Amino acid sequence: MSDRWSGPTLVGMTMNEQRSRVQSGRRVAAVALVGVMALAACSTDDDGSSLDRPGSTDMTTSTTEAATTTSGPDTTAIATEPTDAAAVSAPASSAPPGPRLAELQAVLDDARATLPAADATIQAAIVSPGVGMEWASTSGPDAEPDRPFRMASVGKTFTAATVLRLVETGRIGLDDPIGALLTPDTVALLETDGYDLAMITVAQVLQHTAGLYDYAFGDGSPFLTDALADRSRVWTRREQLELATAVGDPLWAPGTAFAYSDTGYVLLGEIIEVETGRPYADAMRDLLGFERLGLDHLWLEHGQAAPDDLLPMSRSFFGADEFSDLDFSLDAFGGGGLAGTTRDVARFFAALFDGEVFVDPGSLATMTTVPPTNVGQEEFGILLGDGAHGVYRMTVAGQECWSHRGFLGTIAMACPDAETTVVVTTNTALTDPLPIATALLELTLAA
Repeated sequence: MSDRWSGPTLVGMTMNEQRSRVQSGRRVAAVALVGVMALAACSTDDDGSSLDRPGSTDMTTSTTEAATTTSGPDTTAIATEPTDAAAVSAPASSAPPGPRLAELQAVLDDARATLPAADATIQAAIVSPGVGMEWASTSGPDAEPDRPFRMASVGKTFTAATVLRLVETGRIGLDDPIGALLTPDTVALLETDGYDLAMITVAQVLQHTAGLYDYAFGDGSPFLTDALADRSRVWTRREQLELATAVGDPLWAPGTAFAYSDTGYVLLGEIIEVETGRPYADAMRDLLGFERLGLDHLWLEHGQAAPDDLLPMSRSFFGADEFSDLDFSLDAFGGGGLAGTTRDVARFFAALFDGEVFVDPGSLATMTTVPPTNVGQEEFGILLGDGAHGVYRMTVAGQECWSHRGFLGTIAMACPDAETTVVVTTNTALTDPLPIATALLELTLAA
């Protein structure tokens, strides 16, 4: 390790002490980021990637100046099973019963009043063939329900699904050591830092059990401080991996414990590029069938051009401070970075758990397999659930649901038995969208 950095010291600790140290370090990083923000306020190839498919809060503490609820949000509801891509973006002539719409909207309005930033907008979407409803709405200044937002780590579900599609094509295996799948430069960088890449498998990286230090929130990492100090900085994958190895070391033996790691998903993004010979975003879009699924409003913010017909991006906040001007190359290599509408994100999660993304039905069973190390995980004190491969299991409103959260107060949650998917974003870092999503799910299922 470079003398410039003072990384975590885990050698000699028990496993529980190591886990506690890692979790504590990530919380310290979050607190440090709050301080930084306060300071800133003052100053298709032939590998099978185009396979045909068979068949078709705890909210942040509110300030004394509560946000004012906007009147008359542009709330839309459309029929399920749209006939074409144009239909999914147009308001339908009929809507769910008025009282239900009013109750759903009230959930968003009540939650927005607790946000610390008066200009923040909560966005939500529900896809529920089980009750014959598809709905999207907002509460806040950005009143258009189809305004795109930044998903942050919800993008990890897309990365994991892309890796599992590569497993389906036979290009890689879940038990493959990652050393044979990465570029030589990345292998050299990681091995120099003490990682035994022959012992780390693709599955372990997907599950966050590879023992990889997290460049973003690991104990001692200056990543977010540096990013916010120079918001126009364009990051590269190599810089993030260099940071991970300069500041941190291997946490523990692969497969022995859970440690959420953005570093691991950056490595998965590289594996996707190496194995397909294409940019991560293009390979993901093709392998997951965005075009076939009619997902016209999902894209990688840094690395792909935004669709021409999109509204401007929803604004992003940390506490009461806006940081929409931050260059989101900091989150563009596999761990996040996707942007899109709540409606399209909900449709993807619905399609994923309805068997429309994978060719082999066994792939979804693999994706939802939870290793013993991953039960009851949390991040910054916010419940994630039981960690599988890019998704987390939790019981919500009496339903088994699978979800992923994002740093900007985002959650995408699919409840297969109820045939209902809910997406919520507060567009505000470190807020908890789960209470909002839970209330929306309860109202939907009560219909």
